[in-house]
Amino acid sequence: MSKKNVTQKDIAQALNISRGTVDRALHNRKGISNRVKTRVIAKATALGYSPNKIAQFLVTGRSVNIAIITPGDLLWKKVKQGAKSFLSVLDGRVVNIKWHETSVHDAVKEQEIMKNVLANAVDGIGIAPADPEILKALIDEAVKANIPVVTLNTDSPKSRRLCYVGQDPIRAGRIAGELMGKFLNGQGKVIVITAFANVLVHKLRMDGFRQELTASFPGIQIAGIYEDHDSSEEAYLIAKKILLKREDIQAIYLTTGNGPAGVGRALKEARKCGSIKMICFDFFPETIAMLKDGTVSAAIGEDPFSQGYQTIKILYEFIVDGRKPPSDSVYTRIDIGLRGNIDSIVN
Repeated sequence: MSKKNVTQKDIAQALNISRGTVDRALHNRKGISNRVKTRVIAKATALGYSPNKIAQFLVTGRSVNIAIITPGDLLWKKVKQGAKSFLSVLDGRVVNIKWHETSVHDAVKEQEIMKNVLANAVDGIGIAPADPEILKALIDEAVKANIPVVTLNTDSPKSRRLCYVGQDPIRAGRIAGELMGKFLNGQGKVIVITAFANVLVHKLRMDGFRQELTASFPGIQIAGIYEDHDSSEEAYLIAKKILLKREDIQAIYLTTGNGPAGVGRALKEARKCGSIKMICFDFFPETIAMLKDGTVSAAIGEDPFSQGYQTIKILYEFIVDGRKPPSDSVYTRIDIGLRGNIDSIVN
């Protein structure tokens, strides 16, 4: 006869307490005393409850060490807030997050950071891979060493990462394509400004945009695709040059949130705000202001707060009790910001 698996319900019945109390103790959440927490952990161990890695962390007093590797632009401030929000329900000594930042999506710098992280004692890694192919080997090396990796915001799907957390970029790109098709009444020429061609989330947002135009708005042509390397100044120079040379461009689509301010500056200098439609991503202060004055026609949000919250939650739950995420890809919200609703979205 096979041995019965011990559950949290069994522990609760043995101690004559609620299952919720057992869950809080085993996951080190707030709301119970240290005395009760110790009793629950002792009983879980005595009954052979598995997994019980949480008990090991609490008994030794060791922290769960998580390294996060991302760019350092404004988007990541919200991601950090989300990560801290998950930690707020835990005892602060159990999870230690060390944030490593690159200035922009920089695969070479990320490789250097990953190698340093792997040389030190970490329990889990979150990374926004600048290049899915270049970072694959190091992600796989981490997993082989029993260090789970979650990709966030952008993915490396061929790697052995635990899961991806972020926006569904194909769907977001298709939504941008649908909005563009309606703004242009199905006819016109649009240029695309992306940040880095190798960053998967940017590529897929462009692919989704192209797919929707081809399927639903064949009268709209993509007249050119440019890279601004997440630089507002580069975006300005690209847009300025195009606006000076071409009179047949009706719209600009940006696959990121770091270029709209530069494009908006070029549109204002050319006195074409509103007459040339602009769709972009993220709700940065400059973008919100341009939504309100009509320079930006629509901005698409990706819920960075949830990206931070879910990344730490998934890594924590996998590290401490082997709980796998619900899906290979955990998608965050796609918000459509317009002049009439942007205040209600960001406030």
